[in-house]
Amino acid sequence: MHLSRRRVLLGMGLAATGFGCGGMNPFLLPYMFSGGENKAPAEFPLTVPPKKSEAKVVVFVSSATGLHPDLAGVDRMLNAELITMLDAGLKANEQKVLVLKMPKIDDFRSDNPNWRSVHPYDIGKEFKADYVIDVEIQEMDLFKPGSRGQFLKGHATITVNAYDLSKPGKAPGHKFEYTPEFPHGREIEIEGRDSRVQISTFRLQFVQRIASDISVKFVASTPQRRVD
Repeated sequence: MHLSRRRVLLGMGLAATGFGCGGMNPFLLPYMFSGGENKAPAEFPLTVPPKKSEAKVVVFVSSATGLHPDLAGVDRMLNAELITMLDAGLKANEQKVLVLKMPKIDDFRSDNPNWRSVHPYDIGKEFKADYVIDVEIQEMDLFKPGSRGQFLKGHATITVNAYDLSKPGKAPGHKFEYTPEFPHGREIEIEGRDSRVQISTFRLQFVQRIASDISVKFVASTPQRRVD
């Protein structure tokens, strides 16, 4: 059977079983069905250094103080989702790049309460990493401004600094500011008695969108179709 036809049938099967909807992260689809075809190159590719069999990447996400109570723990949530996205993309591309998993990140943060005062470059050296991706949530909200909490409309300001530890100095090799809007061009009315569940689900979807958009800066992927 032709490869592209197999992908279509697989996608139909996932949808039929429900796995393609609520059972998996829809933002992973560009990696699942990419097949190495028509991929856009990464802006800051994570490559294996010379004389090494694989590269190691460490991802840290932090957030500013003063976020809405509904966003408690959102930095860890984004950290975990971004690790998942990067790992999926690298594996789909058959790249020999190891992304440090969340338990190691949690252990480091627990053992080093003042870790934010340590330069990301130095944290990477401690992990013997080749790359560090440092993400900071400067501002974030789940609600449409002025809606008195009646409409969901995610927006945020996020800074990303990536470091190549093989390079001299501690300046980031790639940096950008990201200001997502979710969902794009519309808002969602909060309704019913299960508003807390609706807000919690929306928060996860917003975080997954952010993780997806950041990950493609570092991993070659197929152009993403909006699923928001």
